[in-house]
Amino acid sequence: MKLLSIASGFPDFSYNQKQCLDAMRDAEFWKELKDGSRKLLEKILSGDSGIKTRNFALKNLHQAWQKNAEELNLYYEKTAPKIAAKAAIAALNKSNIDISNIDALFVCSCTGYLCPGVSSYVAEILGMNENAYLQDLTGLGCGAAIPMLEAAAAYTTLHPQARVLTIAVEICSAAFYVEDDAGVLISTCIFGDGASAAIWSKHDSNKNLWEIKNFKSIHCPENREMIRFTNAAGKLRNQLHKNVPSLAANTVKKLYNQKTTTPDEIITHGGGKEVIIALEKTLKCGKLKYARSVMKNHGNLSSPSVMLALEYFLDQTTNEKNIWLTTFGAGFSAHACEMHRDI
Repeated sequence: MKLLSIASGFPDFSYNQKQCLDAMRDAEFWKELKDGSRKLLEKILSGDSGIKTRNFALKNLHQAWQKNAEELNLYYEKTAPKIAAKAAIAALNKSNIDISNIDALFVCSCTGYLCPGVSSYVAEILGMNENAYLQDLTGLGCGAAIPMLEAAAAYTTLHPQARVLTIAVEICSAAFYVEDDAGVLISTCIFGDGASAAIWSKHDSNKNLWEIKNFKSIHCPENREMIRFTNAAGKLRNQLHKNVPSLAANTVKKLYNQKTTTPDEIITHGGGKEVIIALEKTLKCGKLKYARSVMKNHGNLSSPSVMLALEYFLDQTTNEKNIWLTTFGAGFSAHACEMHRDI
């Protein structure tokens, strides 16, 4: 399966970390938090978190903590398809492909629940053919993008002439939750909203196109409680253990040892500043500049993060032939694949 185009989409509203901290200080929950919790929020949002700005589908940041469970999911229902479609339209325009020529749509997301899935709404917005294949992947957390791409690649094996659209979209602000728990508070400080869309084809003969292959996964259910969503009165609550950076780095290293070629570049889901540092040390790969750039400009986007990092790379690359991609998250699970082109 070969990449024809990739593009991202974000809400119109962007906030720096100081603005986020000011909004939290004005929120009703601020006075109810323990002193240590308030200091942790101030430390992250005022310090060097590696994040400069984040996008939210909220015109007023105070809305992030005022919605009940029903209102949060309705907010996700209204915004996730729009942001996903925004990214999709950008990818279609990049490749000069009309939506009528897209045969399948794969969507991954975990920050809300819809039935039918986000794909149904996106297909309607884009005006896809009524017989297009739609597939939603949920429950895979931040690591979902690569399993989604593997599913899309399997589809193109069954349908070699098909063009496939993939979208990773998250409205992380629909999953903000605050309590006196370090992992929960850190999550509120680092996640942002956004989407990444890509168009793929198996039959295109252009040798300069990037081909994706050699998918690998590792599942570690014994570590499930270290990073997962739990239910808090109907709201999503991100459970995040302090050892996630080392867990992610060590698991990704196992996948890296299974690569078939030495990559010219490593493209990763960031996860957070400490996660990126742990990956760099464990993989001995120098600075993961694309993961760092995504974190700086948008925070942790969850599943779209690795795809945006890939977009950053492709916008700058010239002579590279081999890249290695990895994602990780809830489960605990980690995933990897390779991309190659002939130039």
